[in-house]
Amino acid sequence: MPSFGISIFVPLIPAILMIAATIANVWLTEGTTAHQWVNFFGSSPVAVTVAMFAAFYFFAIRPGRGVAGAMNGFAEGVKAIAMVVLIIGAGGALKQVIIDTGIGDYIGSLTSATSISPYIMAWLITVLIRLATGQGVVSAMTAAGIIAAALMDPATGQLVGVDPALLVLATAAGSNTLTHVNDASFWLFKGYFDPSVKDTLKTWGLLELCNSIVGLAMVMLISVLVG
Repeated sequence: MPSFGISIFVPLIPAILMIAATIANVWLTEGTTAHQWVNFFGSSPVAVTVAMFAAFYFFAIRPGRGVAGAMNGFAEGVKAIAMVVLIIGAGGALKQVIIDTGIGDYIGSLTSATSISPYIMAWLITVLIRLATGQGVVSAMTAAGIIAAALMDPATGQLVGVDPALLVLATAAGSNTLTHVNDASFWLFKGYFDPSVKDTLKTWGLLELCNSIVGLAMVMLISVLVG
């Protein structure tokens, strides 16, 4: 088995390279050879590739497992995350469909035409997109653009009549609602604890729903207290 230090160092290689590149850019002149090389190795695809080769050496070649052992290890790792990666990719694609077809703007126009609280409106828009895509991050990012367009004053570029921090919290609460089979976290929970799909919905799904509703309730309570 590799040492504890190596086990910690290899997964941190991408972060080390990207952080080092960010710090180095403070002193490097843009367009120089040094700047290009530093940002090449500090880019996320290259940094992850370097970490993969390091893992190949430290976890397979150096311990004497050979190429076959390394490829078996990679295959097991890919099988464990393949479904999650596929679902995340599909969620991102569906998010783009929502943006390009104008469905998101239509949802925003429907809710903004009512007298409902902006925080509840932000929560509802995020919940609808979460149901459509299954992805919490996708729903939050998509809803943020819709909500900002609906509540922003075009003249000043500022949000009108809302506290930005509470609006962020309401959107975040909405992104945790009603998990289902399109949600990557749903399959992560199911994969690690191995319940059935039904039990995952009853446990992880209920946890997410309670988290979302309590979060919205706290946002509404704080909005009353702070005005």
